[in-house]
Amino acid sequence: MVLNSVRSTLLWILIPAVLLTSGLSLWISGLELRDQVNTAFDRALAGALQSIALNVNTESGGLAMEQPFYMLEFMELATDSRVYFRVATEDGLSEIGYALLPMPEGERLEDGRPVFYNAEYFGEPLRIAAMALNSSPRLITPLGSRIIIQVGESMEGRDAFMQRVLIQTLRKDTAILVLFILLISIGAILALRPLRETSERIRQRSAGNLQPIEEAALPREVRPLVQAINIHMERYARKATTQQQFLDDTSHQLRTPLSVLMMQVEYAKSLAVTDEMKEVLDAIQQRLNNTIQLTNQMMALGRVHDAADKLRAGQSLEEVDLCQVARDVVGEFLAAARTKRQDFGLDLPGTPIIVNGIGWLIHQALSNMVSNAIKYCPEYSRITVSVARTDDEVVLQVEDNGPGMLPEDMALAGHRFRRGAAGRAQHGSGLGLAIVQTIAEINHAYMKLEPAHEGKGLIASVRFPVRYSPDSTT
Repeated sequence: MVLNSVRSTLLWILIPAVLLTSGLSLWISGLELRDQVNTAFDRALAGALQSIALNVNTESGGLAMEQPFYMLEFMELATDSRVYFRVATEDGLSEIGYALLPMPEGERLEDGRPVFYNAEYFGEPLRIAAMALNSSPRLITPLGSRIIIQVGESMEGRDAFMQRVLIQTLRKDTAILVLFILLISIGAILALRPLRETSERIRQRSAGNLQPIEEAALPREVRPLVQAINIHMERYARKATTQQQFLDDTSHQLRTPLSVLMMQVEYAKSLAVTDEMKEVLDAIQQRLNNTIQLTNQMMALGRVHDAADKLRAGQSLEEVDLCQVARDVVGEFLAAARTKRQDFGLDLPGTPIIVNGIGWLIHQALSNMVSNAIKYCPEYSRITVSVARTDDEVVLQVEDNGPGMLPEDMALAGHRFRRGAAGRAQHGSGLGLAIVQTIAEINHAYMKLEPAHEGKGLIASVRFPVRYSPDSTT
C-alpha cells in the first residue's frame, strides 16, 4: 500500500498499534477483573460459611441448623445469583441442604480454613466455598467425624457484573481511540498548515519569480527539502540572469553596426542614379529600421524583466501620477502624430490620479500603446490618451478610430512576436503589447483590449485595481 499523506501514514501506523494495545490491555484487565470480582464475591461466601458454622449443632444426635434461609435469601438479593448450601458429616451419614453439592477435587479440607473453587451442579456453573469443622465439645459427632459446610453461588451475577465493567472499559477505550484519531488529524492539519500556506504563496507567484522560499515558519522536517528547492531555484536564477545578460549585451552591441549601416544606406541613396537602385535601397532602409526597432524593443523587454526581478527581490513601489505620465508620453509622440496628420490629444481629470507602481515602466507601457496607435492608424485618425478613475479601477487608456483588431487577435494579444491581421500589413515585431502586458503584471495591474465605442477602432488600457492606489487623489 502506497501512503501519500502524512495524516494517513500516521493513522495507518498508530491505529493498529493502538488497537493491539487496547485489545491486550482489555484482555489483561479481564483477567485481573475476574480475580478481583472473585475476591470480592468470595468474601460473601466466606461470611456465609462462618454464619452457618455458628448456627450448626449436634445436640439432637444429628445435624441441626437454625434457619439460615433468611441469610441465604439476603445473599441472593445482594449478588443477584442463586445460592446453594450443604452441611454434612464427612462420613456422609448426616446431611442438610442441597445433596451432592460437589466437593473440591484432589484436596483435603483443612479445619476452619475455607477453600474456594469452581464446579458444576446439574449443569450449572457454581462458585463454591467449603470449610471443615473438627469435632468439639460444642459439636459432638459420631466416631469423631468432621462436619463439612459448603455454600455455592451461581456465576450469573459475577459474569453479568464483569460484562458490564468490560463493556464500560471497551466504551472508554473506543472513546479514547476516536479522540486519538481526531487529535492526530487535527495535529497533522496544524502541522501541515504552514506547508499548505507556503504552497499557496508559491502557486500565486508569477512565472519568473525565483525568490527563495521562506523556511522559518515551516516544520523542521520539511526544511531540508525547501533548502534543496531554494538551491535549485538559485541555480536556475543565475542561469536565467546570464542568458538575459547575454541577450541585453547582444542587443546593445547590434545597435552600433545597425546605425553605421543606416548611415551607409543614406549615403548610397544619395548616390543612386536609377529608380531600381533607389527602390532596393529604400527596401534595405526599411528593413534596417525594423531591425533597429526590434533591437530597441528587445532591450526594453530585457529592462522590464530586470525590473521585475528587482521588484521581487524587495524593491518597493512608488507613487506615480498617471496624469503626468500621460502628458509626458503625449509630448514625446506629438511630432510623430502630426507627421501623419492625426488628431492626437489628452483627456485628463482636474486632479492628479496616483497609483503605486514603477514610474518608468508605466511610462514605457503607455509609450508602446501610443506608438502602436500612431503606427497602425491611417492619416487623419483620432487618438486620445485618457486617465480615469472608477469605483473599482484606475484606467490609463489609449483610444483610436483606426482599423482595430479582430476578437481572436485581441484574445491572443500580449503573446510575444504575435501580430493581428490588421498589423500584418505594417512593419513591426509583435513585442509592443507583450511588453505592455508584462509591465502591467509587474505593477499589479492588467492590460485590456476592446473595440472602440463607435464600433471602429481600438481601446487599449492598463487597469490598476483601486486597492493598489492611495485613498486620496490629491
